[in-house]
Formats: sequence, C-alpha cells, structure tokens
Amino acid sequence: MLFGVGLGCLVQMVNSHSYVQFEAEGLLTWILAGSLGVSLVLSFVIVPLCRFHLGRAYGIFLIVFYAIFLLIALLTEFGKIHIV
Repeated sequence: MLFGVGLGCLVQMVNSHSYVQFEAEGLLTWILAGSLGVSLVLSFVIVPLCRFHLGRAYGIFLIVFYAIFLLIALLTEFGKIHIV
C-alpha cells in the first residue's frame, strides 16, 4: 500500500503540478482504516497464539486478506460499491 499510494500520488503531483488532497470522510477512507485495523488486530492475536513461529498458512492468509482488501477498495473507488 505504501508504494502504491506513494507512487500514485507522486505521479499525480508531477502531472498536475498540484498537491494531492485526500477526502477526510467517505466509504473508501473507512475501508482503508478498517482493513488496516483488522489486519493489525488479527496479527496481534495470531502471532502470539502461534508462539511467534509462523508458517506458510499465515503467509497465505495475509496474501488472501490483501487480495480481498484490494478488490473491495478498487470496487469502492470505481463506484461499484457505495452506501445509499
């Protein structure tokens, strides 16, 4: 997310010669913050339960979680998911 958002903002700033402003409110903001929160809380719980020995299953879980997050974020950004 750091590279994707950072590079996207950098390209937009170079092309438009302006500053990037994010919406303070909106569904996408809640999805981004919620996904980060859920990911951190799950890692905070799962890692100690596994006694800090993480295997392939945890890596696959993180990749699947990221793919689902990315799909939902993109569908929200392009207007396919919205709150009426």
